[in-house]
Amino acid sequence: MKVSGAGLLANDLELAGYPPLLSHILNGKEYDPLLKGPNVDRHREEWGTLMRELTECAPRDCAITDRFHTNWHVSHHYIRELVDDDELLMDMLWTWLPRYKGTDLLLYRGENIDRLERGRIGTAWSDKEQIAQMFASGLNAMGKGGVVMETTAPADAIIAGPSAHSIHLGEHEFTVDWRRLSTISRKRNFSPCL
Repeated sequence: MKVSGAGLLANDLELAGYPPLLSHILNGKEYDPLLKGPNVDRHREEWGTLMRELTECAPRDCAITDRFHTNWHVSHHYIRELVDDDELLMDMLWTWLPRYKGTDLLLYRGENIDRLERGRIGTAWSDKEQIAQMFASGLNAMGKGGVVMETTAPADAIIAGPSAHSIHLGEHEFTVDWRRLSTISRKRNFSPCL
């Protein structure tokens, strides 16, 4: 699926001066060949380098920021798996996503229990509990199953609000830096999906 904020693919001219691999995100390219191919370790190294470069290289205009925001919501679970370093990823997101300017919010996340027990919490949270339940009982219900988590996120922990794409899907996904959350409660567990 190719999604972009302006409906156009990023071209070489508008991406001049950015790390070349950024076009993979902005143009909505596939991630499965990178994650399931024989060179996954090399790809992880390249994507780690990209995240460090993006942390030091902010977007130059709102169009690229919006396009990145949209494609982040479409592909963040793949990018997270490819980078395999949540802290590095969150550092980059503070640079590349449009800053949230609202108040503290009650938010929910449907997380995988295995990842949670390893201390790995994702960045995608919703203000709609039923969305968290959907992910906890579906996509994130492998291994030991899924769990709905709840937090009152202070405004300074919320990196970005929902993109237009996320609102269109009804997910209302806020990107949250869990390192800045003081309390996260487990509300409900879901059995593993077979």
